[in-house]
Parts: sequence; C-alpha cells; structure tokens
Amino acid sequence: MELNDALHVPLAPSIVRDALDDLALLRASFDHCESFAALSRGEYALTLTVPLGPLRARYDVRAHVAGQEHEASGRTVRALNFKARADGLGALRGQIRLALVPDGAAADATRIEYSVWATATGPLAELPARQIENALGEWADDFFSEFCAVVQAKHGLAPNRARSAGVRRHHVFLRPAALAGAMRRGAAPAHDLAGALTGRAASLLHHRTSNPVPIWAWAAIIVFVAALLYAARWFNGG
Repeated sequence: MELNDALHVPLAPSIVRDALDDLALLRASFDHCESFAALSRGEYALTLTVPLGPLRARYDVRAHVAGQEHEASGRTVRALNFKARADGLGALRGQIRLALVPDGAAADATRIEYSVWATATGPLAELPARQIENALGEWADDFFSEFCAVVQAKHGLAPNRARSAGVRRHHVFLRPAALAGAMRRGAAPAHDLAGALTGRAASLLHHRTSNPVPIWAWAAIIVFVAALLYAARWFNGG
C-alpha cells in the first residue's frame, strides 16, 4: 500500500529539518505514545497504541534513517525504514519518505511532502487492504498535522494548547457582616441602600423609612409597660 500527501508550514526548511531531529517535538506529535528514544546510528525506538481496522493494540516500533539528500534547489529528502510489531497481530514493515521543499518567494515557508509504503504480515494481512490503508493514512495525517502545529507553537506562530485552558470564573459574594456594617453606617440615604438590595429586604426597608412609628404610639407603649410593672408589684405585695 502507498500513501501520499503534503502540508504547508510557515517556517524555513532549516527550522523544520531541525525539528525533525528534536525527540521532544516528535513525541509530542504522536498520539498515545508511551516512549520514544534515540538509539545509536540514526535508529529510533518507540511504543504507541495505533488502531488498524478493528485491531487496536500496543505496537513496538523500530525505525532507522535509510538515507538523506540535500539538493541544490534547497530540497531535502529523508527516508526512514520502519517495522511495527504487536503481539498476536503480526507486523507492518515499510518506509516513510519526507521531502522538505522551500515555499514562498523568500523561502521562509516549507512544504512537507510525505509518502508511506507498508506491507502487513500475520493477522493484519488478513484484513482488507483498503481498511489498513485508510487506518494508516489517518494515522500519518494526524502525526504530520500535529507535528506542524507543535513546531509552529514552539516558534510562537500558533497557540500553545497547554496554556489555552478555559478562563476560570471568579464569583464575589457579599458576606452578612459586610451587609450589617453597611446598614449600621447609615451615611447613605435609605433609597440608595434599597437600590443595592432586592426583593423582600428592600421592601421592608422602604416600609420602615416611609411609615415611621408615631409619638402617641410610643407613649401608649410606655404607659402600658408601667401599668404591668405596678400590677406585678401589687400582686407580689399581697
């Protein structure tokens, strides 16, 4: 099976070429990657989970650089051979070929062209070839799209998703003590304080300020209390 596609990155080819040698950026571009290590002589080892058709399993992958060319036109071509094995599912063997092509009049952008060839062995080979091809194509597209986004984020051309968390909402509550203090101060007119309150509290406050207790009512209350005290003394004396 063979897959071909291309992407555009608004960065110079030299920057993209250096990014392809950065293990941290490569690992960040793989989905469900458990480990990624550089071995000797241009070899790499990684472990990741990849769905191929209905079979989703943990794959141990070995890859090594099979060749690299720098053309006079500024085009860089790199080939990597790989083998991905999963216990009980067989293996995928193939090659990934990358071409970094200067793009733009000032060569300040890069066109990444990639091709993937692969053959399946074991139970994987029993699946329909079209199914494996679609799954492998989706995996390759996800990797290269994520790689372009990661490289741009590193150079400030795209948002860093690690910092793009949702804005937290902060709520401010008026404590009862603060409300009581505002009522004790009484410096503001009653109608101003009522404007800061709603519902039953505002209506009660407005009722108290608009309908004060008359003086004769206070006098009647004092006389009534004095009469109660006199009657209590009379009963105690008897």
